[in-house]
Amino acid sequence: MCSVPKPKRRVKARIANTSVGILSSMSSEKRLNFADCANQASDRRIEAKQLKREEKYRINKLIVKKNNAQKITAKNNINQSWFYWLLNTPFRKLMRKLIS
Repeated sequence: MCSVPKPKRRVKARIANTSVGILSSMSSEKRLNFADCANQASDRRIEAKQLKREEKYRINKLIVKKNNAQKITAKNNINQSWFYWLLNTPFRKLMRKLIS
């Protein structure tokens, strides 16, 4: 519910027994139009929820794939780290490591 500003003064109102609902005071055509608009709005809300749910699922699926790929590359890096370092280091650095 949205908040409505409250009046600063107390308002005295009478309770009438002749209160009539909004829909009962409308003509039948206006009631049908109102029902159609309400149904369309409800359908739009349901579709928006489904799209949001699908988007969230797709993003989570991508994150899982990314995490799995990172785990695989991390595992490969652990197994090949000394070999990778050996191939990519300059000759001077290798010689310094061997001498020291």
